[in-house]
Amino acid sequence: MENFGTMVENNCILINFPQGAGGHMLGRMIASCDNVAWYDHEQNGLKPWLPYNVPEDIGFSKMHFNKRFAGASGKGKDELRIPPILNTAKRRGITTTKEDMQKWKQKLSPNNFVYTNHELLDETKELFDPAKYIVVIPQDIDLLIERWMRSSYYYFIDPKDKTYLARDLYKDKAKEQGITMKQALRNDFEVQLSNYKEHITDRDILVEEIQDVLDFDYFTDICNKLDLVVNETNYSKCRTLFENRSHL
Repeated sequence: MENFGTMVENNCILINFPQGAGGHMLGRMIASCDNVAWYDHEQNGLKPWLPYNVPEDIGFSKMHFNKRFAGASGKGKDELRIPPILNTAKRRGITTTKEDMQKWKQKLSPNNFVYTNHELLDETKELFDPAKYIVVIPQDIDLLIERWMRSSYYYFIDPKDKTYLARDLYKDKAKEQGITMKQALRNDFEVQLSNYKEHITDRDILVEEIQDVLDFDYFTDICNKLDLVVNETNYSKCRTLFENRSHL
């Protein structure tokens, strides 16, 4: 990758959220703003209001998207794909550094871009700062588990083996711990949300119920805090996609 210099950009919008909480839905909405780049690989939809469309990814939400731009290869690492981070990267045998993310910030500047993730908030901040953060902290864990069962339940853990899904991971965890799958989920959610609560600051944006972003005034308030240029027409197109959602 070319040398982008040493200037530190602050154009990455991190969305930290537990699986099943609708962070990709929020990411698509944020990407409807005029000064936010979209991951326009054909599988994601050329625009954020066009659904995810990968027939072999059975059960994936149409709001899902990968961090790939038009022209990226179907598999592996290339210059049109932002790499995974932290635990997700480790599971895939990848090391992603702060310098890697800084290069992407500079490459996409002056546009902002969204990075959705399920990692611990303090570790994310260490890797990305300076950055902007939206932190999703659902208040109802029972509802979160129900949503997870309708969405993330069907997601594979590693693209190299699409037969091993999140449901298999949590069935294995439950068996090892002698508890139910839902209790294993609850335990992990509680650890994750506790970390979010500990490390969120008044500079970050807190979202407690993802469906609140379907209110245009609420969404606009978030965007104003992030210095984003709201496009109401694009927002409405995204909202139409989301109103037909099946997992929230």
